[in-house]
Amino acid sequence: MNEQLRLLIDLQQLDSTMLSTRLTMDAIPNKIASHEESLKNAEAAYEIAKQQIASLEKKKKDKEHEIEEIKEKIQKLKHRTSEIKTNKEYQAQLKEIEKAEKGLKSAEDEMLSIMDSIEGALKIVEIEKERITKEKTKIDLVKKELEKEIIRCKDELKQLKDDRKKLIEKIDAEIYNEYMTIMKSRRGLAVVEAKDEACQGCNMHIPPQMFVEIKTGNEIIHCPQCRRILYYLKPELKP
Repeated sequence: MNEQLRLLIDLQQLDSTMLSTRLTMDAIPNKIASHEESLKNAEAAYEIAKQQIASLEKKKKDKEHEIEEIKEKIQKLKHRTSEIKTNKEYQAQLKEIEKAEKGLKSAEDEMLSIMDSIEGALKIVEIEKERITKEKTKIDLVKKELEKEIIRCKDELKQLKDDRKKLIEKIDAEIYNEYMTIMKSRRGLAVVEAKDEACQGCNMHIPPQMFVEIKTGNEIIHCPQCRRILYYLKPELKP
């Protein structure tokens, strides 16, 4: 195989690895953000439940005051019963007492409902508090692992850059410039395999005679369609 072509194949593999490593690093903030989103959801649910409790406690206090007023009213009505002279007034008083007692029963039922709601909200607070603790622990662990990943990626990139620098010193300047031009226009993929008479970069059919020339590997040949540099890899040499 043409030495310059072999070097270009190695360079492409190296650049592809560098791109993959950079993409891994770029994805790390999103990984952290996704875990932080779960924490934010737990914190939001916790705050909502606390606000509900505060609102319910106020309702409870108001309802307690209402119940006390109704009880006092009933006591006063019953106390006045002994002072009533006529049967008509007595019946009217009984109806008033009955109405007040129904109001008391309704208020007490509402109080029970409020207390049930408070109990439910308190359970949610405890659940979300526990979830917040778990999410914070999880985020700490994730951050530690991702920090290790960042260090690994940085070390790998440093080594790859060193290897790349040594490699391009062996490549003809004009050929390297051509490679870089294709790289920029073809999203980081300048050198691709020719397989089954097709460019693996754009899937363009390669004329039979050109494919034969590519298989010899004697010179640098470009895809007629995408202009990428093509090479042929014998089946027995594939990993």
